[in-house]
This record gives sequence, structure tokens and C-alpha cells, in this order.
Amino acid sequence: MRGNWFLNLGTICIIAISILIFSAFSLIAFNLTSLLKVWEDKIEIIAYLKGKTPPNELDALLKSTRLITGIETVKYISSSDAMAFMETKLGKQKNLLEGIQPDVLPSSLEIQLKKEYRNSAKIKEVISQLQQFPQVDEIQYGREWVETFSGLVHSVRLVQIILGGLLLAAMTFIIANTLQGTISSRREEIEVMHLVGASPAFVQVPFYIEGLIQGFLGAGLAMMSLFFLFKVFFAYMAPSVREWLLRMPISFLPPETIAWFLSGGMVLGIFGSFIASIKILRYSG
Repeated sequence: MRGNWFLNLGTICIIAISILIFSAFSLIAFNLTSLLKVWEDKIEIIAYLKGKTPPNELDALLKSTRLITGIETVKYISSSDAMAFMETKLGKQKNLLEGIQPDVLPSSLEIQLKKEYRNSAKIKEVISQLQQFPQVDEIQYGREWVETFSGLVHSVRLVQIILGGLLLAAMTFIIANTLQGTISSRREEIEVMHLVGASPAFVQVPFYIEGLIQGFLGAGLAMMSLFFLFKVFFAYMAPSVREWLLRMPISFLPPETIAWFLSGGMVLGIFGSFIASIKILRYSG
């Protein structure tokens, strides 16, 4: 590697850029997924009831609702409770509600879902069952927002997978071609080694180590660059935007993910070396 430092340095930089692009998408997907999980925890279904539901029907409705698969808790909100909630929210401006009777506000059921049911597909299953109750007039849960954000996360993950496949092929090709150039420059040395009885493994192992080092250094450089860009992103943004983002669960990649990137870089390096060394076997034959 010292004898071909310029070629190896170029390979390490290209590997770093490739992994940096992929890891940047991974960082975006990671934070979007974390944000979606936090917002999904806050998702609740509001089932508005028709008119005044008799007490005997209300008790039966509550019992039936609690029996629906996926529902964790059900809370009945009367018209008076809804009015009191609005007064609390309005604070000093609650005088705006003077003269308005609580009856104008519909009673409702606030429904909390189990964790595994806080996604678009499962919510629809619960709502389809709630719609069977004749006392239910309207159901709200922010469907458009949940479906749009879930679609965004899915799209980012899809791009991440496609981009990862393309970069995987590109990095393997780059490493293989770099090492092939190194091997070509040592053909006479390799030929002499074969003539004196060196096994193929004895010749190939140094190239495997070279590819492993290239992959590790490239992945390490990519992780450091991504962390630097992550810090710079927060350092140079407007204070108002920074304050808003700090309320969200935005963080850098966890240690286990970084370890996977470093390991992946080394595996790619070894794999590229293996492809490049195939010609050594042919040459030795």
C-alpha cells in the first residue's frame, strides 16, 4: 500500500464518498422513523356520537368498544367535558364561549390504541369495526397525515435500499479494479513466488488485508465526515429552526449502526479483493 499510496488513497476516498452518501440516507431514514414512532404514540381515535346517547346504550357501547382488538383504553367525553376543555384551552379568552350551551358540542369517545396498532393499516381495521356501531356519527384520527408521513418514510427507505445496492456494486468494482492494478504491477514478483512453491493463499492474503484496510478506512472516514456534517447542520441553522428541531427526537446514528457500516466496509474490501485475486488463480494455473 505504501508503494501505491496515491492509488490506494484515491480508492479510500471514493469508498468514503460512496458510504457517506448511503449513510446520509440512512441517517435521514433513522430520524424519520424515530419521529414517526413518537407521533404514532400520540395517535388517538376520536369517535363522535350521535345526539344524546341513552345511558344504557352508552354503557353497552363502551363495553363493546373495549372488546375490539387493538384498543387499549376508551374514555367517554361528555358535552360538558368538551366545553370545559375548550374553556381551559382558550384561557383568558374563554369569555368567547359565553352564551354557548354545552349541548352544541357532541359527546365522544377518546380511544387509545395498542402500540402495534398505531399505524395506518391497523387503524383502518379498528375504524371499520367502530363504524358498525349505530351510535357513532363520525370518526377522526388524522388519516391523511398518518398515511402521508408513512408513505414518506417508506419512500426514503426504498431509496436507501436502491442506492445501497448501486453503491455496493460501485464500491466492489472500484476496490477490485484498484487491487487489480496493484496485482498487475507485481506480476513478476507473483510469478517468482509461484515458481518457488508459494501457495495461492500465501499470495492472496496480503491483497485481502489490503482490501480490508481500504474498506475500514473508507467507512471510518465516511462516519467522521457524516458526524461533522451533522454538527455543522445544527451549528449554522437559524436559531428559531434549531429550537424547533430540538423538540424532536433527532440524533446521530446509534453505535450499533456505525459498527455495521465499519464492518460492511471491511466486508466490501475483502470481497473486492477476492474478485481481483481471481486472476491470480488463473495466472497461477
